[in-house]
Amino acid sequence: MRLKSLDIFRGITIIAMILVNFQGDFPAIYPPLAHSYWEGCTLADTVFPCFLFIVGVTLHISMSGRRARGATDGELARQIVRRGAIFILIGLFLSAFPFFPEDRLTQLRIPGVLQRIGAAYMLAALLSLRTTARQQAVIIATTLIGYWLILQRYPLDDPHQTLAARVDRYLLGAHIARKGWDAMGILATVPAAMTVMLGNLAGRWLCGASELRTRVAGLLAAGAGGIALGLLWGQRFAWNRSLYSSSFALFTAGVAALATAACVWIVDVKRWQRWGAPFLIFGANPIAAYAGSTMMIHLLYYVNTTGDDGATMSVNNLLYTRLFAPWLSPLNASLAFALTAVSLWLALLYPLHRRGIFLKV
Repeated sequence: MRLKSLDIFRGITIIAMILVNFQGDFPAIYPPLAHSYWEGCTLADTVFPCFLFIVGVTLHISMSGRRARGATDGELARQIVRRGAIFILIGLFLSAFPFFPEDRLTQLRIPGVLQRIGAAYMLAALLSLRTTARQQAVIIATTLIGYWLILQRYPLDDPHQTLAARVDRYLLGAHIARKGWDAMGILATVPAAMTVMLGNLAGRWLCGASELRTRVAGLLAAGAGGIALGLLWGQRFAWNRSLYSSSFALFTAGVAALATAACVWIVDVKRWQRWGAPFLIFGANPIAAYAGSTMMIHLLYYVNTTGDDGATMSVNNLLYTRLFAPWLSPLNASLAFALTAVSLWLALLYPLHRRGIFLKV
């Protein structure tokens, strides 16, 4: 089964990641495009969970296809571990790139976006390999409730004192974010894996035998239910992207389910597809888009030059102050900078898409 809508939705999430990442260091950002510092949930906070959800949907489709071609559980498990490990290694490479200044290596940040994707994918895929849908639902519920109960035993209002921060400092030492706690830390990867498993359940449903319209309606209902449960749970265990709180996991999975259902309805049921061409280019080559844009961000940030006043500044700030800040408000200047980066990567990925060149893990 191949749904073009899934590639388009994946592309939307990749573009959103690039859009958020390319304006993170500027003085003004539109609030929906900035991550919450601690509690709360912005539009930017939902992007990564949506990507994890799509990883889960395509996980079921991929595993079903390989099983149909005769793959054994052992072969599938080896592929899962290999693929997850490659994600983690690419993430570590990106954390170190461009290998200067010297403290980028001595104080290498081990957690990261691709590292979490790789670890969450491995955990969710291995748990889903030989379990039924009902068993997976029990695993998800038990994990999210247990995570909530365990974290309640430690302070939740101080990022430095949470159990997640303590685990990261104990196991990783200085190799976490410089602020002493990490939004992509070890413990929060467990509930993130539950987002992948929820996506896997959605993939099972989308691959069912009923009419596609019926499956879309069911996914819409499930998404609405996830949002409602996340809202209710959030009254006791606040939405928190950095902790990947259980309420945040349910709420964002509900958002992802609604967005997936909407894309399937528009693209695969109504056959309105031409609008999705730019997103498809990103969605069909997500590793190239994300890894390449991340390397570009690091180069722009760490390569220094001399400004008009003779002061040393990063190339990133030089481009911002010369090309965007003089004629736009601070909010619009940062947005324009990020949109320019997205447009540049669309131009770079288009020839690869035309030639059928896709970087796959």
